[in-house]
Amino acid sequence: MVSWRQRIRILEEIIEKQQKEIEELKRRLLAYENPHTPSSKIRNKPPKKESNGKLGAPKGHPKYEREEPEPTGSVEYIEDTCPHCNSTLGNPFKTDRILEEEIPKPQPVEVIEHLVNHYTCPHCKSHIIADNNAPQGRFGKNVLTHVTLLKYDDRLPLRKTVSSLKRHYGLELSNVCAMKLTEKVAKKLNNPYKCLIKKIRKSKIIYVDETELRVDGITHHLWTFVTDKEVLFVIRRSRGKQVIEEILGTSYKGVICCDGWHAYSQYSSNLQRCWVHIIREAKDLAKKYTEFEGFYTTFKRMFARIKKAQSYLYKTRLKWRNKLIEEMKQLIENMKSYTEFRKFSTKVENGLDYWFTCLINPNVEPTNNNAERALRELIVQRKIIGGLRREKGAHTMEVITSIIGTAKKRGLNPFEVINSSL
Repeated sequence: MVSWRQRIRILEEIIEKQQKEIEELKRRLLAYENPHTPSSKIRNKPPKKESNGKLGAPKGHPKYEREEPEPTGSVEYIEDTCPHCNSTLGNPFKTDRILEEEIPKPQPVEVIEHLVNHYTCPHCKSHIIADNNAPQGRFGKNVLTHVTLLKYDDRLPLRKTVSSLKRHYGLELSNVCAMKLTEKVAKKLNNPYKCLIKKIRKSKIIYVDETELRVDGITHHLWTFVTDKEVLFVIRRSRGKQVIEEILGTSYKGVICCDGWHAYSQYSSNLQRCWVHIIREAKDLAKKYTEFEGFYTTFKRMFARIKKAQSYLYKTRLKWRNKLIEEMKQLIENMKSYTEFRKFSTKVENGLDYWFTCLINPNVEPTNNNAERALRELIVQRKIIGGLRREKGAHTMEVITSIIGTAKKRGLNPFEVINSSL
């Protein structure tokens, strides 16, 4: 017979076990329900807003029209006689001008035979090879460039890349061959990639962000370092400060715009924390607690004042910075009076020195959107391919996508940039 004390002990053990399970499930759920969860991972997505029935651009929006191209050829349609009575028509009283833009039909591959002659010097018996520009492999620079851009700019899987080349040029490749061609291109682009890292280190303002990427089934981290003229991608196992040190060095003196990840703390002399991240978290709290709605509104107003103050002269910006810091301190104290908001208020307080760097240096943006936009392209590729199979593939991706991203940032044609490096 079980006594009532034993029953209570058993029930307490069951409750304790279930409580631990609940806490563990809550912890796991945070990966899918937190203000920074990407839309692809959200399980319970909010219902779509009903349309107000108004489609298209608002009234007064300037009409977009493509620029009229210069004709590369001309076809004129002439009639000499009337089809009804056979009379001579003479000169036309009106001519309709119709432009047609057309692309060439699929073209067959050019197969060029390179004949490199070898000689023996009759005097010194040296083996002489004729000076030549013959390719080192079977495929030319245009093929290498096209395969690379189909894979890493157009986001096509290897089988689709191969299919596109066959459809347009009748060029037959295997998936493995296409992959090896991209690896060859990455090898050629290694020096420009290293030069990119050197330029990143010299930049006065850098936007940094990272996200997860699976390589051979193991979680890696895809980092991006963005300046006004460069985009650099790095894939590493680590999410720690050693990656930042590898790229920027330990004595970087410029401004780093980033989220609140502690890996940036050693560069605390000049950080700019991202306002979008903090406003996103504030919005999430406002949805859960009505008491936080006023705090959320205050954060949005402060952000608007920061953007406005960036256009002021230095002395005025400095006054605004000091004023906003005092307001932020008061806001933090008010949030601490609520138990539910203490964790958030601590996060804001820890970044107090870094929320207003953009007012000292108006060229610094108060958000990290530059880095997030750069990552978005590779996040889409991650959704398509799922992950990478080898470390070599990771290196190929980081090199090629960095060169493509930098070319676009500078307003250059990625095809010409890659082709000229081969």
